[in-house]
Amino acid sequence: MKPIIPAIKTVFALRPYPLIGGISFAGFLAFYLFTLPSSFTGGRIGLVALRYLDVRLSVFSLVMAALMALIVPFAVYLYRQGLGVSKASATGGVAVGLLTPILCCSPVLPIAISFVAGAFPSLVGSFGWGLQGFIATHQSELFLAAIALLVFALYQNARRVQAGVACIGIRGTRSIAGRKRSADSLDNA
Repeated sequence: MKPIIPAIKTVFALRPYPLIGGISFAGFLAFYLFTLPSSFTGGRIGLVALRYLDVRLSVFSLVMAALMALIVPFAVYLYRQGLGVSKASATGGVAVGLLTPILCCSPVLPIAISFVAGAFPSLVGSFGWGLQGFIATHQSELFLAAIALLVFALYQNARRVQAGVACIGIRGTRSIAGRKRSADSLDNA
């Protein structure tokens, strides 16, 4: 976790990135506030979900939005610098955070299982209900897993930001060879 604070200082010291972070926070906060309570609304996402917000879901929404408000500016910075961006773990974190409440109590999972049942009838049974029950009873743990994935994505991108800073030459420009060595060393680490 050591490279995160210096990476925040590096990225947010430049003009557009605090604005990108603020917009990302507002957008992802609204996204998570509308999405996380959807397990109580039968999978409906939107203003109707706000009635079902509690402290637990609000805290999860704030934490995930704050992490995304750091990940998005890091990704934009890395892209603009020509360095590799780590997208997989951030995408996984957002996907788990989104799919957990939707799969819990909406008709999405039974519909998906019915398509599988058409191809493989022996797989059907109480599989869908059991999976939905597992998701409903372990929703907090799944949200914590999503947060862990987002923290891991933040760490990976912070390492890449710091490696990119280390590649800056005397005049403040990066050499192609320096970028390549930096990206290769991160992939091997």
